[in-house]
Amino acid sequence: MEIFQHKRSFDHWSFIVQISSWLVLCILLAYTYARFFQVPYLGFDFNPSNGEIIDVFVQSASGAPLYRGDRLVQIGSVTFDSYRADSRQPLFDGMGRDRILPVTVQRGDQRVTIRWEIPPPNLQEILDRLVNVWWLSYIFWLTGVATALLVRPHDSRWLLLIAFCFLTAIWLITGSLSTWQILESTILLRIAIWLCVPVYLHLHWVFPRPLAKSPRLILWVLYLTALGLAVAEWFQIPPRTAYFFGFILAGVGSVVLLSLHFILRPTQRREAGLLVIAIGLAILPLLTAVITRLSVAYPLWSGGGLLALLIIPGAYFYIIYRRQLGGLEMRANRLVSAYMFILLIGTIFVVLVPLADAWLSFPNASTYVGVSAVLLVLLLTLVGFPRFERFVDRRLLGIAMPPTQILEAYSSRIVTSLDLSSVIHLLRDEILPSFLVRQSALLGYENGKRISPLYVTGVDGTYLPEEIDASTLLPYSGKYLPPFSGVDEKLPFQWIRLLFSLEVNNELLGFWLLGRRDPDDYYAQAEISVLQTIANQTAIALVNAAQAERLRTLYQANIDRHEEERIKLARGLHDEILNRLYVLSMNVDRHASPSFQDHYQTVTDRLREIISDLRPAMLSYGLRPALEELTDELSERAGDDVMIVLDLPPSDARYEPKAEEYLYRIVQQACENALRHSHSSTIRIHGILDPGQVSLTVEDNGIGFADMEQLKFDRLLANRHFGLAGMHERSAIIGAELRIDGTLGGGTQVSVVWCPDEINRTSLT
Repeated sequence: MEIFQHKRSFDHWSFIVQISSWLVLCILLAYTYARFFQVPYLGFDFNPSNGEIIDVFVQSASGAPLYRGDRLVQIGSVTFDSYRADSRQPLFDGMGRDRILPVTVQRGDQRVTIRWEIPPPNLQEILDRLVNVWWLSYIFWLTGVATALLVRPHDSRWLLLIAFCFLTAIWLITGSLSTWQILESTILLRIAIWLCVPVYLHLHWVFPRPLAKSPRLILWVLYLTALGLAVAEWFQIPPRTAYFFGFILAGVGSVVLLSLHFILRPTQRREAGLLVIAIGLAILPLLTAVITRLSVAYPLWSGGGLLALLIIPGAYFYIIYRRQLGGLEMRANRLVSAYMFILLIGTIFVVLVPLADAWLSFPNASTYVGVSAVLLVLLLTLVGFPRFERFVDRRLLGIAMPPTQILEAYSSRIVTSLDLSSVIHLLRDEILPSFLVRQSALLGYENGKRISPLYVTGVDGTYLPEEIDASTLLPYSGKYLPPFSGVDEKLPFQWIRLLFSLEVNNELLGFWLLGRRDPDDYYAQAEISVLQTIANQTAIALVNAAQAERLRTLYQANIDRHEEERIKLARGLHDEILNRLYVLSMNVDRHASPSFQDHYQTVTDRLREIISDLRPAMLSYGLRPALEELTDELSERAGDDVMIVLDLPPSDARYEPKAEEYLYRIVQQACENALRHSHSSTIRIHGILDPGQVSLTVEDNGIGFADMEQLKFDRLLANRHFGLAGMHERSAIIGAELRIDGTLGGGTQVSVVWCPDEINRTSLT
């Protein structure tokens, strides 16, 4: 896959990396010393490409002055043309102890020779040397050393990132001295740039993860070509500006490869996007600082833009070391968010503060601008930082919800999840997507043997054996299992990256298995702790759901038994009591008891009402006739106060007797509730009765409901609304869907939809 095929290859590089780190540090220290103590403080600044003097800080104490626009022709014995032709030729060479140099300049049409006395170091030149990129080379060196010491495993990414950091450190420090062409700085700069081309491109091919199989032939050609150009630069064979093309190729090629990671590899978008944004955040403040410096004389403000460059090595190290941070990852995330926020705020104020100070001309304007800027920063930090932090966590770092919020949300939701489907929905569809988990399974256990998977997501069922000894999984509970670590090969499910045992009172209930996860299948220690807490709560929720299921089964059995008793009682009243009353009436002398007939009629009518309520006789002829009879009875009871309307198309469809009875009871209970509690003037029963579907709705124009959450099944039982709870249970028994909608003052709609498919017929029988 890589140029280095075996892991042992990288073990041999460890010694070379150690030597290289010390060698690079020596180079940095040597050039830093030369920058501040060997390079003369001339008192003026010039353009190294054409010799034009662009700024004069201090005029010479003796001799004629220098002016902006003068073009250097010769300094001492060194001509500017020879300085340009030979990259090893220092321009200011041969300065005597008297610190006086003859300087020849082209001033318009005249060539003037000036006896220039080198002044003592001045504040402006000292600031210009301090506020520069030289110190960033030490940051890249430290990043390379930290990568060498801390990052595991030692693979191609490890080696390439170290080379990336060390080479970048070298060209940064040599680039800050290349104008003076001392200590081979210009030559070393060009060599480092050419070597950066294959290293940068190779790194961004495999970073954050390999884009594809590495093109070994192309990589070898790149490395050999870069090495050849580096050797040629030592002998100054290529043109003076040729290395610029290498710099552009390395930089643009890296951005293009990162963009390809983002476009072609969705699982790498978080990391690739973070790198691209980090580069953008590093460049933007620097550009605004340069623009500000060109328009307003604020060198310290513009130099502050260099601090933004810190984010580049930090972003690379954060991505490669993130999975090894453990419990420190959350703190590192906070640091990333805070630093990015400071960059944005700093970029804004780098532009606004100097411009405001330059435009405002009233007395003490600088004081007002400074105080206003401080107050505005405080306000933006207090109001904007929490939102910015959430945005960075969600969009850049891939943290959909902070762990504390996830725990709070899960704890509040799990206590109301009294059935297994609700627990599974909460875990699979809400909690795990917040962690970007794409593979998971929940296994139920009893006596150490797996019963069945409670749910499976993103995993083929063939990777879930029918039975497995729980002792195989228990030792790995709560431990992250990296891919290719050898541990996953010992497990029956090699896709597992993390698993939790679900136990209550030392009784094993099951296992929660987690696999692939965006963007890199890595679970941080802080996230493992949160998931462990969720697993513990889930175990308790499974016990509660099992108990609730048993209670629900008993309740449904009680409903069935209650309906059977009603039918039996109705049959007994009809066949026994009514018949005996009829026989009794035949044996009574009506003249002996004139009021007997009235009492007899009253008793028989009441018995028929009771029988009809226990078991509507019209159900024997179908659901629609029974609903017609129900409408007539309710209309007679309600009188003129409430109008009850049946709006069903004619239908002679017949269904399972149990389904017809339960659908009838649901409509009956909905109408009874509307009559008693809705204060409505109209109750309408409408829908369809087709052979393939039953859809019935009871709608009223009453007061409605203020809180629809109270209509959930668990709330109904808790509030002892057994009539509404019975509607839910009856619909569940026959496999129907019950829905109750309503608004305060807008009435209520109770809808039940049932499809008499084969599954329902089987369950009914």
